[in-house]
Amino acid sequence: MADSPFSLKPSAAETSCPFDRLRYMVIEDSNTMRLWLRNALAEMGGKRIDTATSYGDAINRIKNRGEIYDVVLCDYILSDARDGQQLLEEIRRTKALPSSAIWLMITGENTYEQVFSAAELAPDDYLLKPVSPKILLDRLEKAWLRKQALKPAMDLFDDGKFAECIAVCRAGIQAESPYKLDLLRQIGEAMLAQGHFQEAHRHFESIVAEYPRLPWARLGAARAYFMLERHDEAQELLEQLAIENPDFLHAQDWLAKVHEKKGDLEATKQILNELIEKNPKALHRHREIVRAAVATGDEQTARKAYELMHTHGKGSSFVQPADFCAYATLLVKQGGNEAGEKLASLNKQMMDFHHGKPEFNFANSMLKFSRASVLKDDSAMKQAYKSMQVALGDMLETDNEQRMAMLQAAVAVGDEVKAADLVRGLYADFHGNDQMLNRVDALLEGTAGAQFKALKAAALKEVEDLNRRAINIAKGGQLREAVNEFIRLAENHPILAITLNASVAIVKWMEENGPEPYLTNKLEQYIQFMKKRDPANPKLAMIIEAQSLLERNLDKGKAAAAKS
Repeated sequence: MADSPFSLKPSAAETSCPFDRLRYMVIEDSNTMRLWLRNALAEMGGKRIDTATSYGDAINRIKNRGEIYDVVLCDYILSDARDGQQLLEEIRRTKALPSSAIWLMITGENTYEQVFSAAELAPDDYLLKPVSPKILLDRLEKAWLRKQALKPAMDLFDDGKFAECIAVCRAGIQAESPYKLDLLRQIGEAMLAQGHFQEAHRHFESIVAEYPRLPWARLGAARAYFMLERHDEAQELLEQLAIENPDFLHAQDWLAKVHEKKGDLEATKQILNELIEKNPKALHRHREIVRAAVATGDEQTARKAYELMHTHGKGSSFVQPADFCAYATLLVKQGGNEAGEKLASLNKQMMDFHHGKPEFNFANSMLKFSRASVLKDDSAMKQAYKSMQVALGDMLETDNEQRMAMLQAAVAVGDEVKAADLVRGLYADFHGNDQMLNRVDALLEGTAGAQFKALKAAALKEVEDLNRRAINIAKGGQLREAVNEFIRLAENHPILAITLNASVAIVKWMEENGPEPYLTNKLEQYIQFMKKRDPANPKLAMIIEAQSLLERNLDKGKAAAAKS
């Protein structure tokens, strides 16, 4: 067979790893082991070898120096309370390295089983200590051959060129690549990313027909069903997959999503709790369980999830200022010595990992206020409250949890003017979002609730009045005029509920009439505003998906025009 221009087979000249051309990062807190690994790589021909001694050092080098490393050797146990698996997950989540980079995890035999069972974002290989030079060379060469073969497809996927990625993968399969299953998996992921859910389902089902017990292929079929809103069929597949593969946690993640979509939040919480017990370091699940717990009024579960997030996510960029604010708010409501001790621990964590970061200034002041509130230290409360006001004024935009925290503080110190301003804004923002409206009600229950009841009614009526004209225009069949009116409203009234409606109107217009640069820019601007203000809003997820579909259809149109 003649070589295809898309062939993923390495050429005869590249059947062994070019160690001298690769760029290396060694992450190891032991001076002796770090030097040994560096020397071993140099003996293999490695020339560009950087080293890092900790999680933070590695993150800074990878993210800030602009160096794209080909190979990372990372010890599992690091010295600053975070481990190599958390580092790998952060690198993957933030896409700080391309998918084609090689990540080898180094671990002791006594921790291997624990590490392996919890490693959901699996590294390319594990090296058990003590590492011999021959094993290091063999494993690195094997990983390089695989990644080199998959690199063209991975790079295209990372760049969002999904159609080209699929073409390259199919060419590789046609050329009898030894990495057929990897290429089939990449094709399915690209189809899902394109929004071609029916096609993706057929693709994964064809893989299952050939490899009936392949977990990722069965999961792919279930994910496609979920995207097609065939939730019962997705649930059936996922439940069977979870029974047969109890350590395949991604399947249970999707099962939790199915239950949430079907409105069974208790089942969602139960599954997420079980997953957290198996792998407490997967930080994204803590936020998901908080969302389900708060929606069902289960503050104890929400506090526990946040406690685990802050315990296992110390210093991680995944933990945001809002996570400190939300957890502190729950602890203040709990009260007592235990809450005070946990707030003191949060304060220490803030100082250890986020001191001097401007984006954490408000959360820092809010933690001090919360602890003073629990300790009933009025003087410290007033001082911290002033700091909160300054920090809030310095922020260009705030999110839900920061505004809720500020409202809680304003009510506590009796600042009726500030509280009224926040109440009006929050109730207006969450018009139509019963879950968030109930959270504001709960925060204001009692005297404050009665005091601000009229403000709630006025704020909700204001949003209804603002929306009514644009909605009536749309009902009259003048969709473009309605879009213009929603944009005018969103510009003059930066309220979440109005921005959501404006975004929906823009999407509907462009679905019927095609993309328009002005509206495309406005939609992106509104999405960024909503991501900051209310990132977990389910309507936002739908708008982002619709935006992505519009972009994919535009790319298809351009490709078709280029062919003609």
